[in-house]
Amino acid sequence: MFLAFIKNLFSKLARKKEDKEELPKELGCNCNNCDKEEKEKNPKTLCIHIDPLPCEPNPFFQCKEEFTKFFTEFESKITTVYRYYNMNNIFLKEYLSRSKEALQASREKRDENFSRYSSCYFINNNSFKDIHYMSTLMNIYMAFETLLKSISKDVAYDKNMSIEDVQEKNMPYLNGYMSFLEENFEKKGLFSGRENEFVNIIRKIRNDYIHDSMTEIPEGMERDIVKLFNLREGKRITVDDMLINNTFSIFGEIAGKLEKAYWAYKRDYLNTVIK
Repeated sequence: MFLAFIKNLFSKLARKKEDKEELPKELGCNCNNCDKEEKEKNPKTLCIHIDPLPCEPNPFFQCKEEFTKFFTEFESKITTVYRYYNMNNIFLKEYLSRSKEALQASREKRDENFSRYSSCYFINNNSFKDIHYMSTLMNIYMAFETLLKSISKDVAYDKNMSIEDVQEKNMPYLNGYMSFLEENFEKKGLFSGRENEFVNIIRKIRNDYIHDSMTEIPEGMERDIVKLFNLREGKRITVDDMLINNTFSIFGEIAGKLEKAYWAYKRDYLNTVIK
């Protein structure tokens, strides 16, 4: 009798626990592309369709040869940054749009927290985009500099030099690598004036951001970019989609030239060594 009472008691407790552990009601979806027929207008819900397994290749650089680790690593890194950039673009666009709608609704309802919401919105609206664009630019630059350093280190080894010998030139490391490779690949004009100028601009933007947290582009540099891309005179230049996509594109073009020149150099070098 006692055992039956205990069993019955535990059975009731278990049922109560199950009742409490009900699954939360599904939140309404605000995404215009959502397949749901009914959408709740819940300002605290943000529904974004992002491919959970993004596999699109980057359109800027694909290895022609698969035998050099530093070129395949560069392609992999650029592809990853490209996918990250696109996914973040989707999120930020939707997030900032929905935030603006929510802020407007808060003002119309005379919400007592409107002032605080407004302050948060304007901070987020400015800072999130800066962080998004600058982090992407930093990662493209880092992948590009690593590629040039790796190639320079390999060529320096052939010349019985160290990478420190290459870096000791009286110029920024990135420019030193480019000068060293152009000289040793015996290809004067390997990098066009436009490419050299663009690399210098991105290097300066990167340095200003790292050392001074400066996201605004100086006026003189703005004029250089306007001239470089034949933009409208007086156009305000910022680190935005245009600059990011040009960085992807131009750094990818340079990487393609380097891969071709590197293999031409290696074939000549190996023929000389074998003889």
